Amino acid sequence: MREQKLLKTFYALSDPIRLKIVKMVINSGEVCVCSFVEYFNISQPRISFHLRILKDANILKARKEGKWVYYSITKENKVINRLIDLIDKNVKTNNYSTFCGVKDG
Repeated sequence: MREQKLLKTFYALSDPIRLKIVKMVINSGEVCVCSFVEYFNISQPRISFHLRILKDANILKARKEGKWVYYSITKENKVINRLIDLIDKNVKTNNYSTFCGVKDG
């Protein structure tokens, strides 16, 4: 069972988009799905696909507020907790805003 969890974690982190999503969440604490859509300039269903993989690997957890979903790092995944500093220092992201303009509009 532990091996399966480890495989899911590393699979989830093997994609550049998912790795950048994790970096954004590490830096911001909590990020709305609309911020990911805007940053990556890809469709909401495609972002949801990546977020689902990260949630299934127990890397991210979701909190719903109204019709928006906010993502943060889960504390239960010991592997991701050990990798946070490594990801933060080595994954590059361009400037981004985690302000959810859609929520207020």
